[in-house]
Amino acid sequence: MKKTTLGRALTEQLAAEQRHVVSVWRALLLLQRATQKIPSEERRWEQAPANLEATQALLSRLTRMGEFRPLKDAPYVYEALAPYARKGLVSENEVLMEAQPFSALSHATALVFHDLSDDFPQEFHLILPSNESTLLPPGVKPIEWDEQFTSIGHTPKSLFGKPIQWHQLTAGPAEIGTAEYRPNGYPVRVTTPERTLIDAIHHPEWCGGFSKALQAWIEARDTINLDTLVETVDALGVNILRQRAGFIMDELELHHPALMEWSRSAKRGGSSRLVGSEPFSSQYSEKWKLSINAPVGLLAEARA
Repeated sequence: MKKTTLGRALTEQLAAEQRHVVSVWRALLLLQRATQKIPSEERRWEQAPANLEATQALLSRLTRMGEFRPLKDAPYVYEALAPYARKGLVSENEVLMEAQPFSALSHATALVFHDLSDDFPQEFHLILPSNESTLLPPGVKPIEWDEQFTSIGHTPKSLFGKPIQWHQLTAGPAEIGTAEYRPNGYPVRVTTPERTLIDAIHHPEWCGGFSKALQAWIEARDTINLDTLVETVDALGVNILRQRAGFIMDELELHHPALMEWSRSAKRGGSSRLVGSEPFSSQYSEKWKLSINAPVGLLAEARA
């Protein structure tokens, strides 16, 4: 009986999870799983690599053998080349998750992911977690986690010719309103549709502009979970987001009991503008104490 090699075990693990790329840290975890799964008499190794350095050395050897190749833009991420391990093309989202596994696709990137935009953005947007975050990389079990992994994660400047924007946000912990999705088999962490809509009106400049943000709200109005939307806004703890979201929800006739309390707590102030980066306008919402300083005709059209 021909015994399984480390390289074959790794590519088979990748194929089982429909992955096309692997980071050094994930390769270590996958080989540890394979060692537990494959009986000792069926494998050519006794122990899996014990640390990241040994796993890096293994991947370098497998690269020389033509089974893997390093990705130019993503440090410590490798593409599997073995024919039996590959089905389809390398996904940008998969590479981003391997490069920085604690991040989440966000803003314009998340709008496209959730089919809330038909744009083809020329850059990627991801949010980084807070220092107190307890998130694990997608697809990793708590029992597998080890202190040696605490320093993993890189923030490359570009990928496949597109710039990457990494955002360390101040409006609440970044992990609020994120979830794992599996459109292609492997898990990808993305801001939820509700969080993505909130981010779109907080930073429309990262979503293609304010008109694109409003269009995303219109696209989502029949599928959005209003309870989740309200809970996410409240969890972020930014009053102006309650005013902006409340105004848009009213305009789209999205009714929720929380809107009454939100409107009562709305206050005038220097930041009380629908679009924070634009100057005040004389058009004003008394209910939401909000300067309507951008065109909102799209919302009226959606109601018609």
